[in-house]
Amino acid sequence: MSGRRLAALALACVLALAARVAPASEPTVLLISFDGTPPAAAAELATFQRIARDGAWADALVPAFPSNTFPNHVTFVTGVAPDRHGIVNNVFRDPARGRFDYAADPAWLESEPLWSIAARAGVVSAAYHWVGSEGVWTSGLGPRHWEPFDAAVPEARKVERILAWLDLADPAERPRLVTAWFHGADGAAHRMGPDAPAVAASLARQDADLAALLSGLEQRGLLATTTLVVVSDHGMARVRSTVDLGEVLGDANADAEVLGGGGFATVALHGERDRDARAARAVAAARALGLEAWRRGEGPPAYASANARFGDVVVVAPLGVQISSRTYAERLLGRIGVGAPEMRGVHGHRPELPEMAGLFAAIGRGVAPGARVGTVRAADVAPTVLALLGIPIPAHMEGRPIPLDAAPQSDARSPSAP
Repeated sequence: MSGRRLAALALACVLALAARVAPASEPTVLLISFDGTPPAAAAELATFQRIARDGAWADALVPAFPSNTFPNHVTFVTGVAPDRHGIVNNVFRDPARGRFDYAADPAWLESEPLWSIAARAGVVSAAYHWVGSEGVWTSGLGPRHWEPFDAAVPEARKVERILAWLDLADPAERPRLVTAWFHGADGAAHRMGPDAPAVAASLARQDADLAALLSGLEQRGLLATTTLVVVSDHGMARVRSTVDLGEVLGDANADAEVLGGGGFATVALHGERDRDARAARAVAAARALGLEAWRRGEGPPAYASANARFGDVVVVAPLGVQISSRTYAERLLGRIGVGAPEMRGVHGHRPELPEMAGLFAAIGRGVAPGARVGTVRAADVAPTVLALLGIPIPAHMEGRPIPLDAAPQSDARSPSAP
């Protein structure tokens, strides 16, 4: 090989390396969700302790109503309550479209998400397993890169992909907004209970993956222009008793379907016959079980539920109680000890309860080391992301930007410190 060709090859390698490690000149935001992870659990982990020390930490993130996964992940990216963005539960019925069942199709969203807002502002985005991210919104805009949901994908692979996106040299391809869902505590806490050793073990593994992401940003010189925001959609409560709402609705001749479960469910009546009377019987039957229940749109003002997707009756369980709805065959099998195992941890309860609190933490560009931001709301996340990116916040958003650059408290410490 000639000296000239060697020199050209060396120059190409240097330029490629420079493109990989050179900091982006414009702000970037990574929004990572640790599903079902309460702040107290995160506070025991080394990477979160570092974020709390060198960045911002909230005492609690109050979920939107209901305190379930799909509604809150969409609130995180729309800045409005589920009653407005339309993803009112993990499972629901739309009067026109029919059943929604853990779907990621953005066409279900009734409020514009961050990926579309960012695209209108000329900001490229990417999403790895986020509700409503698999394609374009009704605006025709969405994330430039996205991955179809697959629960088997480990967090380490997600970190690799996020860093690969950030390594893209072409500004038209490189995202400045990335949203990604991590398993968090949710699955293990549902199966084993929120305080089970399996929950801590799962979070420890994911904390190491978060550390790898943070290290990757530092190695690339990107932390000065990048804000890493970590949230969770809800906490978790231990199940102490279970009530079968479906069975009592059948006994009350409500002729209805129960959608959801755990701490929150909706009731959809079948047909048009005697709807008012059947809805009244459904409310009475749920209340007789010790559950809160109201007709759609008639609940507490803080729990907006007028959207038709809330069905006919809205039901919330008190802390420690799980709502179930089994078929007749499932009830028979249950009496002889056969059937699906009961969950030991659930969410969906009143969002203001401490057990339902999610986490909020941030580090990097625009974040004051040691900042303590008190209690924040799920609806505050979207406007905070837009403020960090320098994108105007739409007037319809219900949340407000979280002051991440506020002066830290004089005694700012790791959240687990005594």
